[in-house]
Amino acid sequence: MSKLGKKFAVSDTEGMTLVEVVVAVSIMGIVATAAVAFIMTSIISSATHQRGQIAITIANQAMENASAQSAATNPITSVSYLLEGRFQHTVQAAWAANAGIPGELTTYPGWDPTATASVVPALPVTSTVTRSGTDYLTTTLIGTCYQPMTGGDCSVLAGVVNNPTTAPADFTALLRVIVIVSWTAGANCQPTACTYQTASLVDPHPDLQWNIH
Repeated sequence: MSKLGKKFAVSDTEGMTLVEVVVAVSIMGIVATAAVAFIMTSIISSATHQRGQIAITIANQAMENASAQSAATNPITSVSYLLEGRFQHTVQAAWAANAGIPGELTTYPGWDPTATASVVPALPVTSTVTRSGTDYLTTTLIGTCYQPMTGGDCSVLAGVVNNPTTAPADFTALLRVIVIVSWTAGANCQPTACTYQTASLVDPHPDLQWNIH
């Protein structure tokens, strides 16, 4: 009897009961589910960050393209070279679509009243590029604001709805370039698109000519 008792005792300690197996499987399932959720969150976060970085690069490139163009006035058309070829209806539609963005309310929209279909704008109002499977819409808004000679913010003139033909006394006219890059890829960017914006002031006045004689 002692031998049989010892044999059964050893057998009881060598195996796992059904309850223990179920508990172990349940714990492994919980851990695996948590790990998968963590991995998916990390992938989504990484993709979101990557899209944001790409948008910054695209916006900076668009701003560099604007900086590379002359902001001076074309003596023939009396329009800044930055605005050449930009149709009024296209510009107004783009400003309306981006109403409320920083700089929009403090800038008079600018366009080329002499624009024709044969003139390709150096800076298109909108353009779309695809990077890593995501479409990015780039909108470049260009308009005029007035800065007080004494300093301060460049803005629209108080009580003046439309851009005046000449800058009033004690003000200087500057061009404001606003670049907005938007995309809808990813759950965080739906139904409202994610956007990145940058802006810069450009002086359209010609450089001073020094008399060296």
